[in-house]
Amino acid sequence: MVGLRKAQQDHLPELTLAALRRARADDPDFPATVAITSQGVRCALAGGSVQDHVNQPRPGTTYNNHMPNAKGVIMGERQHFTQNSTDGVDPTLFARLAGYIGQVSTTLGMSETDCVERERVAQDLHAEATSENPEPGRLRQFATQLKGKFLEAGTTIAATMGVQMADQALAALVQ
Repeated sequence: MVGLRKAQQDHLPELTLAALRRARADDPDFPATVAITSQGVRCALAGGSVQDHVNQPRPGTTYNNHMPNAKGVIMGERQHFTQNSTDGVDPTLFARLAGYIGQVSTTLGMSETDCVERERVAQDLHAEATSENPEPGRLRQFATQLKGKFLEAGTTIAATMGVQMADQALAALVQ
């Protein structure tokens, strides 16, 4: 943690100390001290937006997954499914979540409109998960939407398993 003067001198030279003091006086939630992580410093020095900095591809482990005789993968059947990824995100859990919709869609007891929307979101998730460079933000968006659809379906075993699969996939993004 550093004080305003040190933060202004080292990390925020474009702002005046008076401007920072005025912001602190005007905003009761403004912290008395400022903590900037090393990643925050790299982000500030790189320029651009925080979103650009956070979404940079990071090197990661290569995952090669083969699911023989995968059935219910979205709107059809495929004899084999292979996913290769080297961008630091393992999309396998997301592809499985999307495929799970195809397996249990008719057992969730929801309206035809809800079923169509759920399958559309599953198709979007599957397309993103199997793309050459899956974007974590889109994976999170689609998995969160599917989790919501499972929660709307009630407390059936299929819906509960869907919520658990969505939670596992989402947890993989934060690791």
